[in-house]
Amino acid sequence: MAMALRGKSVSLVMPCRNEGKHLSGLIRKIVSPPSPQDFDEIICVSNCSTDNTLEVGAVLEKEIPCFRMLQDDRAIGGIGYGYAHMTGIAAATGEIIVCADCDGTYPVEDVALIVDIMDKQGLSFVSCCRYPDSGIAPMLQLGVKLLNAEIRLLYGYRIQDSLSGMWVFKKSVVPDLRLSAGDWNLSPQIKLNAFSVLGKKAAEVKIHQLKRYGQTKQNYVRTGLGHAWWIAKNRFASSR
Repeated sequence: MAMALRGKSVSLVMPCRNEGKHLSGLIRKIVSPPSPQDFDEIICVSNCSTDNTLEVGAVLEKEIPCFRMLQDDRAIGGIGYGYAHMTGIAAATGEIIVCADCDGTYPVEDVALIVDIMDKQGLSFVSCCRYPDSGIAPMLQLGVKLLNAEIRLLYGYRIQDSLSGMWVFKKSVVPDLRLSAGDWNLSPQIKLNAFSVLGKKAAEVKIHQLKRYGQTKQNYVRTGLGHAWWIAKNRFASSR
């Protein structure tokens, strides 16, 4: 078991779909010398995988004591990103929960710095912000800016990265996050609920996005339009 980070136990939750080619290398990189990360447990949740992701996970469970492989194949329109996250978060036992996509794009090695910021600023929830970043495709940056503007108009929150897939938060606030979106919309939902309920105890922290393992599972235009509709629908549903 890894040494607790700054005296706290930390769980890393990673949803995955068809990451069999990359999963072993990613997990071994996280836990291996010379600079293993201080996670007490790493929970990967396979959602609707059709490759050998589960088999690779089973091997990792035998070889890496802190690693757990779970499965949740619920989906909405073929997407179960949110369900995988919710299953992993429910299973996590750490005082601090870190959520990050299983494609290697999020710098989980920065968690110690983020937790230090949380301690110094009295934060309970951090959404890791990728923007601005010239290395990210302009079309993606434009899409996120439009969603950020929609959130600012409808909710009044100045969020810089409404679709970040990396969050660090205290396990104690999980009930406050009221997670229910089983598809991609868990990403805006977790931020909107955190900022709504936690107020100044929720904030964004800048990170740098890393190179992706494999190919994206998203159709960006369809996903973006789905987010825009969900953000508006959620705002007016919550005002009733």
